[in-house]
Amino acid sequence: MHAIGIDMSKNTFHAAFDDTTVIVFANTKEGATSFFTALRARDMTPEETTIGVESTGVYHLLLCAQAKASGWRIVIVNPLEASHMIKAQSLRRMKTDRTDAFAIRMMVIAGRGYPFTDTDETLTLKALVVEREGLVTMRAMVKVQHEAHATRARAITSTLHDGSPHLVATLDHEILAIDQELRRYAPETQKLLRSIPGVGPITAASLIAYVGDINRFSSPEKLVAYTGLDCRVHESGTSIKGKGFITKRGNAHLRKVLFNAAFIAYQWNPELNAYFLKKTGEGKHYFAALCAVERKLIHLIYAVWKRGTPFKKRKLVVAG
Repeated sequence: MHAIGIDMSKNTFHAAFDDTTVIVFANTKEGATSFFTALRARDMTPEETTIGVESTGVYHLLLCAQAKASGWRIVIVNPLEASHMIKAQSLRRMKTDRTDAFAIRMMVIAGRGYPFTDTDETLTLKALVVEREGLVTMRAMVKVQHEAHATRARAITSTLHDGSPHLVATLDHEILAIDQELRRYAPETQKLLRSIPGVGPITAASLIAYVGDINRFSSPEKLVAYTGLDCRVHESGTSIKGKGFITKRGNAHLRKVLFNAAFIAYQWNPELNAYFLKKTGEGKHYFAALCAVERKLIHLIYAVWKRGTPFKKRKLVVAG
């Protein structure tokens, strides 16, 4: 088996073919074609080769899509894990495109990363979800600007131009258009997920976009790890143990969306509410307890999605 490590940037990507060879290609369709040609020239075939690429926002998508379409197996490596590998490999902690490519190759050899399975539909859905998030953030900033403008206007007598209301109206229109577009994708699955308290239209669309096929996760714990909500604990010897933290190695957007969903869910789902109160009663900080609810919510999402039946509230038995 062959392992290839790729460090991706906006215009180029560095490909580590072995322990010493790194070749630079253009991050274009032509560059990807040249890369595949170079693989075959070294007697590397799709059946015996795994290509690892670091997740870099959108820059890795072109190569991944072309590799998938051409039958090559390509896996996505978490940037945080790649950073840790680079630090572990070098005492001087040198970070260059070459060292990054070698580090990613080592991660592929170690079996790290998850297969790139996105289709045109899921890529479109991801783009819509991210665009909507950007517009919502922009709208919040404009509203803050409008409040500052109003405060400033009260201090002076002359009339100040304020384009904020027009901008907010435009952004509202664009966000509504995206919301309508999101409903077109996997409507039955969206309806199924929205049966869970706390999972609204945006959360459902985000789950479909970033999780894709729920069957690629063999357990709810695997889905928890995918979002980066699994815990890590530092230990030293047999008696010294550090505090546990979530790894944050998963999908940051999905983690944020599910955190907001957990805030709603624990208020409307008696079971999650009882769990939240249990955690706070144990002395957990509010956000730590909410994070625990988020993990619990992921288990519910996994169960509902896996069995394909809507969520039903369970009756809590109160001890008399």
